Amino acid sequence: MILTGGLLWPSGATAQPPLPTPESVIGWAPCADYRLATYESVTDYFRTLDAASDRMRLIDVGTTTEGREQVMAIISSEENLENVEEYREIAERLARAEDVDEEEARELSTSGKAIAWVDFGIHTTEVAPHQLAPRFAYDLVNSDAADVQRIRDNVVTIVVPSINPDGQTYLADWYTANRGEAWEMRLPELYQHYAGHDNNRDWYMFNLAESRNIGQQLFHEWYPQVMHNAHQTAPNPARIFIPPFEDPVNPNIDPRVTRGVNLIGSAMSRRLDDENKPGAVSNVTFDMWWNGGLRSAPYYHNMVGILTETAHASPNPRVYDPADFPETFANGESTRIPSIFYPSPYEGGEWHLSDSCDYIQTATLGMLDVVAEKPDEFLYNIYAMGRDAIEAGENETYVIPADQLDAATAAKLVNVLRAGGIEVEAAMRPFTVGDRSYPRGSWIVRGAQAFRAHLTDMLTPQVYPERRVGGPDGPLDPPYDITGYTLSFQMGVQVDKIDGPLDARLRTEPVDVAEPPRVQVPANPGYAWALDPRDNDVFTLVNRLLEAGDVVLRAPAATETSLGTWPAGTFLVEPGHGTLARLRAEVRELGVTTAAVAAAPAGAEAVTQPRVGLYHAWGGNMDEGWTRYLFDDFELGYTRLHDDAVRAGGLAEDYDVIVLPDATLSSMQNGQRAGSLPEEYTGGMTAAGIENLRQFVEAGGTLLTFDSASQLPIQAFGLPVTDVTADVPSEQLNIPGSVVGLDVDTTDPVAWGMPEATSAFFIDSHAFSSDDAGVDTIATYAAQDELLQSGFALGGEIVAGQSAVVRAAVGEGQVVMVGFRPQHRAQTHGTYKLVFNALYLGG
Repeated sequence: MILTGGLLWPSGATAQPPLPTPESVIGWAPCADYRLATYESVTDYFRTLDAASDRMRLIDVGTTTEGREQVMAIISSEENLENVEEYREIAERLARAEDVDEEEARELSTSGKAIAWVDFGIHTTEVAPHQLAPRFAYDLVNSDAADVQRIRDNVVTIVVPSINPDGQTYLADWYTANRGEAWEMRLPELYQHYAGHDNNRDWYMFNLAESRNIGQQLFHEWYPQVMHNAHQTAPNPARIFIPPFEDPVNPNIDPRVTRGVNLIGSAMSRRLDDENKPGAVSNVTFDMWWNGGLRSAPYYHNMVGILTETAHASPNPRVYDPADFPETFANGESTRIPSIFYPSPYEGGEWHLSDSCDYIQTATLGMLDVVAEKPDEFLYNIYAMGRDAIEAGENETYVIPADQLDAATAAKLVNVLRAGGIEVEAAMRPFTVGDRSYPRGSWIVRGAQAFRAHLTDMLTPQVYPERRVGGPDGPLDPPYDITGYTLSFQMGVQVDKIDGPLDARLRTEPVDVAEPPRVQVPANPGYAWALDPRDNDVFTLVNRLLEAGDVVLRAPAATETSLGTWPAGTFLVEPGHGTLARLRAEVRELGVTTAAVAAAPAGAEAVTQPRVGLYHAWGGNMDEGWTRYLFDDFELGYTRLHDDAVRAGGLAEDYDVIVLPDATLSSMQNGQRAGSLPEEYTGGMTAAGIENLRQFVEAGGTLLTFDSASQLPIQAFGLPVTDVTADVPSEQLNIPGSVVGLDVDTTDPVAWGMPEATSAFFIDSHAFSSDDAGVDTIATYAAQDELLQSGFALGGEIVAGQSAVVRAAVGEGQVVMVGFRPQHRAQTHGTYKLVFNALYLGG
């Protein structure tokens, strides 16, 4: 072994001319103490290495949220890179498993090269992975040790230096400017513009630019058979977590994926011990249930996804004293005595960032070495899983009707499925299945496709098992993460599952990108054009029309239109100069259903753009970030409202609506602790700010709260509302992320355009009760026998039938409290209207 830049790699002289080292470009060795490299420095080095070596190709894969170019390196032997497109095509054909018989699959597996994926830097404050990336690339390109040469000969390795480039530079600049301060590693803002840590919760939805960039490479271009997603930190005091994972395993995952995960975890453990790196732990905390993380989404695409979590996410060295170690891990296993999944306990000592990088590198090399030993097996296995999925889905078909109430959102669901590699077709004529007729343009998704596991997971309910420690009478073994997430439920899109094949004579065409339905705008509407309030995108359209100076009204009762009777909340656009042309252009883009209204409906009132203040606390609130994403996506204007402005008061002069994203009363009132961040970022809205919010509402404003933020008006305003979930222990109520039923009063303005029954996403959320005449219930959680739609619910009877959304009068204004997060991770399109309608109450 030789020491290169502080990291151990196999010895071996290079056959290439000397290559530029990372420190020659960056200015210091990667993973050095007290140093963090920006994304720009790292990519400068990657471009330099690419120019100097025929063993690496660097490609741009897209633009990040903040406009940086995201890059990806392809590393293999010179000969392999000359033929890399052929190997990519082989990987695609085997992964898709279409029109490939057994004999050809064996031939392709033998002639191809395995594709392995290694990514770094998804979570910015987990610094070791993105700081390791340049050294890892240099050594994988440069070393001619026998095992590394075998990897280059048999594997095409894809290296993504940073999944979150924007955050990497943000943190590196912050740390450099604040080194030595208590807050040197604490950022005042989210490290991903919208999502922060939730950027690893977007891998079936693909909302974020970075998710779309990477998803395109994973599920449409390269189809790696194995991938490693490097994280920090390990369960204390272990030095690294490696697979196997804890139970449960999602039953949609092919068992060969699970066996592949276990195989690679074992190889990582063995290599760590071979290199005298103790402290690897497995079978604790992390499971294989939820689809949506960067390492877990590939499971549903027949790819072996590996998560590692390495200790010490800091550029500052420290000493780990065994006296400070906990006695056991979360699963009850000793941290001091060797066990099956912790055979080499860590005994403490001095630790540097370079040690963490070294562990990540060793584990990754362990994975690549396994793949290089039998590349044909990994290639064939992904084919066999795809082949079996196609066979299993022969008699399954999903139909997404084109004539449903919000067809534009249905098209968005189709595009989310397409982003995840699902094949979708569009019917070229009307057709009938049983007693159900479907119009031309309805989308057809056949179960007979290689990624059937992903399709099934997105469109059918999850049933998470209730797990007890020590037997059926033991304490609950709580789920690690989300348990139910059926996407069609979350998005409020009708999907019909049909058992059996469709009529073979039905002509279809493959869908690349689903477009919203084509809508005709009447040339002569009479009194006004009607815009359907059941379409989410109507709010984008209304906002654009108001920006252009058009007159828009809203009808408080059912409205007769040229397309029939539309529900309360129908928007009305009066004819004006250029309005028809604008309306046609916008409707062509958005697909909002438009009709004519002959006469003015009674009680219609003019709509104005609301002045929205979105509360923004320092320290980064992911729910606030996702709310910003929602507002930006639908082009709804807002101002970020900081604590100092809340404390200053006079809020009614600037805002009609103030939105409080999910947060506790304590966090909003107290903010960041003094000394934890620079002074301008500490302190909350304080009691004075809370009083100013009360005065804002009393003066006629609307306060809209999500999830736990309801604590503020209930407790501080003294509203006559009880949170029935307050102080209920998790042993009695545990709904940690599930889809539940919601019954809606569609006559209430907050719920205009919604169906009477829909779904809500409940993640340790809230339910209300009140007997006060000044409190209106807008939506209730479904009855107990209909409450849980997907996932897991312990104690569902506590919230079943209780109020989920309420409005309370306060002076001249109102407080609207949504007990859950209606915009959760920008996935819950089915409850967006609760947000949009509440905003326009103040407009």
